[in-house]
Amino acid sequence: MKKNIALLYRGMNSKVGELLANRLIPSISLHSVGAIVFLDHIYPVDLGHDNSPVPTGNYAHPHRGIATFSYVLSGSLSHYDSRGNHATVGAGGLQWMKAGNGIIHDEKPFTRKKDSPVFHSLQFWINLPGGAKQEKPEYMALQAADVPEAQLPDHGGAIRILLGEFGLWASPVPTFNREFIYHVRLNPHSRFSFSPKDDDEVAVFVPAAEVVINGNMIGNSKILLMEEGTKEIVFENDQINVADILIFGGQPYGEPIVMEGPFVMNRFADIATAYRDFFAGSYGTIIIP
Repeated sequence: MKKNIALLYRGMNSKVGELLANRLIPSISLHSVGAIVFLDHIYPVDLGHDNSPVPTGNYAHPHRGIATFSYVLSGSLSHYDSRGNHATVGAGGLQWMKAGNGIIHDEKPFTRKKDSPVFHSLQFWINLPGGAKQEKPEYMALQAADVPEAQLPDHGGAIRILLGEFGLWASPVPTFNREFIYHVRLNPHSRFSFSPKDDDEVAVFVPAAEVVINGNMIGNSKILLMEEGTKEIVFENDQINVADILIFGGQPYGEPIVMEGPFVMNRFADIATAYRDFFAGSYGTIIIP
């Protein structure tokens, strides 16, 4: 019997540049979780020791109205944008870019010589409040060591606070709608109980190894939307390897949502303006060395 589960979804394959991804949000059944309106799971891919962080520019693209959030599970990722920001992060690191009133960016997966040749990542889009959609773009990169991490009870593993707050810990990444993203590393034969805030929308994503969530076995790149008012989510890892679990969500987004291509706005007229400004060149140009 399923407990507190509103939706279980396996996603749909999509190409992201040359990479294959599982697109989990949006879908016909799931448009958003809190302010999070997009989730791509970039499947593990062997890059063959491609150690160049410099993109070709062929996949550069614009955004307006959202913050992009890229989290690297293995390998490395570089970022270049039209506001002059540039950084690279390794496994366990993340990149946050507030597109605000318009930006163009390009991301390049690669592997350092000390890394495994496998690249594996997630990308979320966070819908900004209407006022923040008109603000100037911002960018932040965190390496793995910069991400707050708390230990779970009974040697159960760790929880990494990628975005938002958890108890005494808080990510330095800005939030707008009490959005949160946590990465739980659940040790073998361990259990962890999570209590959401009363009015939060909450989803769980398990990229690989299967775990038991409120009595149901879930894994292999599936997303689980919890019912409204769920008081407790219990995770159990009966396997002999560490299990990765992403918990995310936040307060319901209270404004209209209009999403088309790389733009997420509050009105159709704003989408038209976003395209017009992009074609007029107001988002700037990426300078790649």
